[in-house]
Amino acid sequence: MAGPIDLSELHAALDRLRPQLCHCGLKGECLGCKGIEMVRVQAEAVVAAASQPILIQVAQETAMKDMTSRFQAMSDRLMSDPEIRRSAEEMQQKLMADPETRQLLEELMRRLGGTPPTEELN
Repeated sequence: MAGPIDLSELHAALDRLRPQLCHCGLKGECLGCKGIEMVRVQAEAVVAAASQPILIQVAQETAMKDMTSRFQAMSDRLMSDPEIRRSAEEMQQKLMADPETRQLLEELMRRLGGTPPTEELN
């Protein structure tokens, strides 16, 4: 991989999206703020892992799989709460309403080999 990866467009899109999702006055306490920061950290982790030599990538891929399974378990627990599920659905609707953010997320998902987000939560 040639040179450092520029995530400034992704960070800028997340920064523009955060006020639209925030319910705590940008104090970092609500689901919207925490979700944005979680997406930011995950994107940085993916870029950092993908930027490493192949031997390091193998170890990091294993760690990413573990993190993904833990995140999925946490998500399943959270989504079993009707109020949190409703809030997550509202956040997803707002997130996907921003065309630039949606395009960035779809591109990220394609690069990660995943399925681009849909209008509905699974």
